[in-house]
Amino acid sequence: MTRRFAEHMRAFDVSTEQFSLMASLVGTDHNSVSALAEFLAIERTTLTRNLALLEKKRLVKLVRAKKGNARVVELTDAGMNLMSEMTPYWREAQHIAFKRVSPEEVSQALDILRRITAELSSGDVL
Repeated sequence: MTRRFAEHMRAFDVSTEQFSLMASLVGTDHNSVSALAEFLAIERTTLTRNLALLEKKRLVKLVRAKKGNARVVELTDAGMNLMSEMTPYWREAQHIAFKRVSPEEVSQALDILRRITAELSSGDVL
């Protein structure tokens, strides 16, 4: 499934993970590196690596938070423009991926994935 999404996004030189990261920055308050890592349920090192790649492409920028020592991630104008271009392709990929299942089945699958993520994030030893 990831490969299918990647095929739709290839022209933009952005991985599916990077697209998800950029999409999570649109209209949200969880844009500190720590909050993003938690929201996306990924390791900080993975997030930092993807942020560095996006920063090199000038799609995101890291700035100091107004309070404390946290770094805050923001989309640049180029990043916002690219999101506008990519979003229809992402939606098309979703439509193709999910056209054989009902919205209810998608919702159930997402609920299961959220519960698994929450369980794994709880810190309990397996």
